[in-house]
Amino acid sequence: MAASEKIPVTEARRHGRHRIMLAATLHSVHGETGGVLLDVSEGGALLNASPPLPPGCKLLLERQNFEVPGTVRWVEGNRFGVQFDEPIPAELVDALVTKSAYKNAH
Repeated sequence: MAASEKIPVTEARRHGRHRIMLAATLHSVHGETGGVLLDVSEGGALLNASPPLPPGCKLLLERQNFEVPGTVRWVEGNRFGVQFDEPIPAELVDALVTKSAYKNAH
């Protein structure tokens, strides 16, 4: 697929996304960097970090007891999409969403 081609959303997203805002740590060949987890689904996440990790970069996303490997698929400004190597359980997504809602309410 050429770099300018886009995958239709119906094909690219298999899982519902949940908006959250939680601090996260990203580990990659570029080192360790802090970022913000902006949304999450069973298949991936939207993150914000400065500087962002480049497309194709393998990483380990860490948030307290949550660790999941993935690959950066796209970058726009400081935001970038990560596809997880394997889908995460829906219960884990729910736990992150609940934690974010609690944090943002207090």
